[in-house]
Amino acid sequence: MELKIANAPCSWGIEFADNPANPTWQTVLDEISGAGYGATELGPLGYLPTEPSTLQSALASRELGLVAGTLFVHLHKPEARDAIYETTHKTCEILKQQGASYLVVIDHVSSPRTDQAGQVDTATRLTDEQWDAMMETLRGVGKICAEYGITPTLHAHAGTYIEYRDELDKAMRDLPPELMSLCVDTGHCVYAGMDPCDVLRTYKDRVKYLHFKDINAEVHAQSIAKDTDFYTAIGNNIFCPLGQGCVDFDAVRQTLHEIDFKGWVTVEQDTDPAAKSDAKTDAEKSRAFIEKAVLAS
Repeated sequence: MELKIANAPCSWGIEFADNPANPTWQTVLDEISGAGYGATELGPLGYLPTEPSTLQSALASRELGLVAGTLFVHLHKPEARDAIYETTHKTCEILKQQGASYLVVIDHVSSPRTDQAGQVDTATRLTDEQWDAMMETLRGVGKICAEYGITPTLHAHAGTYIEYRDELDKAMRDLPPELMSLCVDTGHCVYAGMDPCDVLRTYKDRVKYLHFKDINAEVHAQSIAKDTDFYTAIGNNIFCPLGQGCVDFDAVRQTLHEIDFKGWVTVEQDTDPAAKSDAKTDAEKSRAFIEKAVLAS
């Protein structure tokens, strides 16, 4: 199978660039490279250096490429649209300078949905008017990406207003394929009660980028039963090294063969930076699992 493997700063707990608990960017890049990966994502804007030559040198000295960036913003808030577009421009400029290809587009985790992660039957939904406004913002993001030659990929994400299968399907219907592709995250699919293989098959023509993430079945079940909010679930280690959770990677591997996917897969293990001390070890375990269970077959 022709897959290329990266990791991302979120595996070291980097969700927000200004979190004082974050490890240094030098440490994260050192450990991504040291764990055997050849590329990274940008992480939240401002975490890695943004000055082109500084970033290029930081990556090159560790033999790392840059594969993607993330737009983790309140897509559901129309009043944030101008700021979202400004962030999209800044991120895409960095990605283009470094030869990256993808922008992962995620609605920001926010209340009340962060408290309803995985609660597919009872979660608060946007009104039609709110949904349409979010789609307008997303179309604008897609147009900006096109200016830079970057492929925007929508990521259904726990604790957001695009989490569940009905929301993902609706977004795929409302967004033209030329303006928005899809990033399938195996762990977030399972968190939301979706079968990642079914999503991959349904949207095989729009799947341009993948996140491999695994999920602890026991923690997931407890989180759903107790209405645990998304970030508390992360602190409870709902995400685990690949192969140690309940994602069926045998089925994922077979599905990727079926749809003839060729491209980048980024390993992610969302974690709490204040509690995480062994991110590099987990990243090594995940890489070894992929090489044995996915790439070797």
